[in-house]
Amino acid sequence: MERAASGTEHGEVTDAPPRGIVRLLTALVVVGVLVGVVGLVVPRAFAGDDDASSRQDLVTAANDFATAYNTYDVAELDDYQERMSGLLTTDYREQFDQVTEAIFGTLASRKQRSSDPEVLAVAIDSFDPDSAEVLVAVDASVSNTDQKAAVRRHFRWKVAFLRQDGAWKVDDFESIAAMTAETGQPPSEGEPQQQEEGQ
Repeated sequence: MERAASGTEHGEVTDAPPRGIVRLLTALVVVGVLVGVVGLVVPRAFAGDDDASSRQDLVTAANDFATAYNTYDVAELDDYQERMSGLLTTDYREQFDQVTEAIFGTLASRKQRSSDPEVLAVAIDSFDPDSAEVLVAVDASVSNTDQKAAVRRHFRWKVAFLRQDGAWKVDDFESIAAMTAETGQPPSEGEPQQQEEGQ
């Protein structure tokens, strides 16, 4: 009994699919590879834009914090805490209020005020999508009963941020000492040390 031909010219049996199906499968594979490549490359490209935007938002938040923190009158505690509250994480806000109540209470008799803050520099020390640490240099004019004429003071902060509800919020901060530069002989006892320019 003769074997039936299956799509061949010489009557040979073959399992190869028709050319149309091969072409269709090849096209699908190519499309799949292209979709995979686009899926990997496009999010990374846009993530770069998102990352730059998030860093800029962080710098803005650091500026806002330094400006608000160094603008106060100890006689107006409630106003100060209300202005600061929107810049702080939910967890840190209660701690901040307790600390400022204690500090303002101590300074109340001296009628201390801080005004005219000028943010000199902001540097991102560490960064990931949900947390960051920032160094901030800011000057402000401080006056009290001991210094009726406002004196320009230099402040340096290390500020920890968390991202909450799509915005950078302060979760903690600490004062850091300005670096000093000494030239030649160290200053004599009682003589002020020179600081680096801008410190």
